[in-house]
Parts: sequence; structure tokens; C-alpha cells
Amino acid sequence: MHSKGAIQLPQFRDSIHGFIEVSPLELKIIDSAPFQRLRNIKQLATTYLVYPGAEHTRFSHSLGVMHLVSRAYDSALSNYKKDKGCELFESPKKEWYRQILRLIALTHDLGHAPFSHASEALFDTGVEHEDFTQKILVETEIAKYIRDIGNEFCQHYNVGDEYSITPELLWLIYGEKNPELNLLYIMPDFKFLKSFMDSELDCDKMDYLLRDSYYCGVNYGKYDLNRLISSLSVYNNSNENIMQLAVKQGGVHAFEEFIIARYFMFIQVYFHRTRRFLDKLLVENISRILPSAKYPTDVDEYLLWDDQKVITEIKKRQSHDDKASQFINRQIMPCVYETDAHSNSGSDTTIYNMIRKALEKDLNCEIIEDTASKLAHKIPILRQYDSDSGKGTPILTKNMNKPASISAQSLLLQSLIGKPINIRRIYVGGEHAKDAKNLVRSLIN
Repeated sequence: MHSKGAIQLPQFRDSIHGFIEVSPLELKIIDSAPFQRLRNIKQLATTYLVYPGAEHTRFSHSLGVMHLVSRAYDSALSNYKKDKGCELFESPKKEWYRQILRLIALTHDLGHAPFSHASEALFDTGVEHEDFTQKILVETEIAKYIRDIGNEFCQHYNVGDEYSITPELLWLIYGEKNPELNLLYIMPDFKFLKSFMDSELDCDKMDYLLRDSYYCGVNYGKYDLNRLISSLSVYNNSNENIMQLAVKQGGVHAFEEFIIARYFMFIQVYFHRTRRFLDKLLVENISRILPSAKYPTDVDEYLLWDDQKVITEIKKRQSHDDKASQFINRQIMPCVYETDAHSNSGSDTTIYNMIRKALEKDLNCEIIEDTASKLAHKIPILRQYDSDSGKGTPILTKNMNKPASISAQSLLLQSLIGKPINIRRIYVGGEHAKDAKNLVRSLIN
């Protein structure tokens, strides 16, 4: 961390974005125990056992998202002013929304379990990591720091409580289900703010694609970040109460690159066969060290769990637990059959089931199945932009009054829309792998 000039704003030097500035009160959140825990939560679970450089954490990612959301917000509002000749929001509302967005971005991953998404199966039924994020926002010291930022904002701009910033407000905008039913929810402003963090073109994805590709040492996740951000604008239709994050027509190619980068990262990194196997093995081990095979629901107890604690507890078991020893010693069961990336047809399922049944019948060994399924984007199946649906990123074209849909503007992306990734795999114990592969070969040739 460094200081800059007379203002003495704290800075973090980031591998992806360079210097990231934070305010002194934002630094209090970062220095808090719940946020520092993110230093010990790997961004990509067991991927570091496949790509050795993938040791990066939710800590640096959260800082990166806060940095990007500030850039994206500033760019979108600046482009809107250039095009329309007026501000989207007058001061101090403009600055209020910016501060709210920074705090949402900074805190959005606080509730992640050890090894991130990999172990979310060990939550109670119906519980997601976002539920723990809400608890941490409201029930820990972070709640006070957020309110302190709100108080400082009101004092600085000499405004009343209507400009307060609270953990409840952050959650209302970002995490609450059906927030429109809450009388405090401001439409369409808050929906517009959320799109910076949860849409087919959000700052969360912008950061993790570049960060994950950098630390994995691959090129799949790279795209033109500066061009993409400089192309952001706002579609604002006050007559229909619509306000959406939009892309100027000149940014369509950068948008395409961004979507395709995410697609390739899922195919090549996130759904890597060895990573998927190790994630499953990890979850099995964590279930054995947790009471009742579930993470605690109490927020203070939950915050005690991070990657280091998990590995320590698994190591304690490796002398008497084969699964613990298998994980610690990285003993991989080979993948003997893998479908195509988009195996969604009936014939694909028939072939997969035939192979699975044959392996179970002819080989007396452990067989593990895995299905990696994901729609690698959130682009709705709309040829024409439909503002009533509230979905899609509007493309602001030069010669049309109404925005266009990215699906109508991009031939490249039309081939991906509505076609989820669906990879099914079968793993067999190493000593049986050769026989299993020969059996699979005989069945499909």
C-alpha cells in the first residue's frame, strides 16, 4: 500500500489494474477481519493444482471489481452527458450512487465459503454464499464502517438522512429478491446500479476474466478492457421508467470479445477435467471435517473457515482417511470418457448412458461422474431489443432512435445464444483406467 500526493489516499498495487485508490474509511472495511479472510479464499478453488499460478484470491478480486465499477460508472455517465448534453444524475446523487456502487463491489464476495464456489454444496438447503454476505454486512464490524461512510458523505455534501448509506441499502440494491416491493427501492435508478454488478456485461466478470487468465497463464480470458469501458453509456427512457447500462455501437466488437473470452474460460479453465475432479474430491473431504457435513449458520463460526483451515483439517485425517490422503497427495482419477462441450441432444445422452452402464457392468471399480453445465453468458434470446423484458444490454446505434440488441448486431454471438455448455465426464480409478479406455473405445468405434 502506498500514499499519493498531499491527499494521502491509500493505494493498493494490483497485478491487473495498477494502483487502486481507496478512501480512509473504505480502508477500514478492507482492514477488517471479515474482509482480510478473503486473502485465504482462493478465487478458483483447486485450479492451482492444475495451473500452478492460480493462487489468487477473492481479496484482490474484490479490490479489482471496486476499481472497475468506478471506471465503468464514470465512463457511462460521461458518455451520456456528451450524447445528451445533460447529466444523468445531478450532484450529490451522482456521487452518492458512485459511493454505493464502490461499496457493493468491495463487499460483494464477503460470504464466499472456503475454495469459493467449489464447496457451496455444503451449505444448508436453499442457502447461498450471498446469504452469508448479507449476514456479514449487517452483523459484523463492517456494518459500522459502512454507516460511517454514509455519515461522512452526508456531512461532506451537507445533505440529510435521505443520502445515508447503510448495509441494508447495499443489500436492497444488490442482493434482495424482488426489491421492487420495498418502498425504499428507487426505480429505475437502483436497477441501473445493479447492472454494473449483475448483468451480461458487469464489472465482476470484467475483473475475474482478466485476473483468472493472467494468473492461470492463459490467453483465453483476455479482451480489450479499455475499449469496452470507454464504450459504455446509458439508455434512459423516462417515459417508460427505464434506465439501463448500454454499449455504444463502436464497442460491439469489444463486447463480442468479452463474451467469447468468458466462453473459452469456461471450456478451457473453469470446466477443466482435472480441476472438476479435484473440486469433487475436495468437497467430499470438507464434508467429513464439518459437523453434520454442513457449514455453520452462525456468522462468527462461519468466518473461522477459510482455505488454510480446511487444508489443515484434511491433513490431520490423511493417515487414516484414504480420501484425505488422495487429495493431499493429488492422486487424480483419469477421465476415461468426455462428451462434447455442448452435449445436449438425446443421442449424446444415449451414448453416455451406454458407456456408463458398460463400465459399471464390466469393471469392478469406483466410477465417478461429473456434469459441468453453464450458460456462459446472460444474453437473452432476443433478436430485437425488448425494453419491457428488462433483459439484455442495449446497443446504442448511430442512426436509430431505439437501441438494438447485441443478438441482432453480432453474428458471432448468435451462435452462442441459448446454447449452454454441457460437458459430462466419467472418471475411473487409475489401475482400471487402461481397461476402461479400451472398453470405451470399443463401444464408440
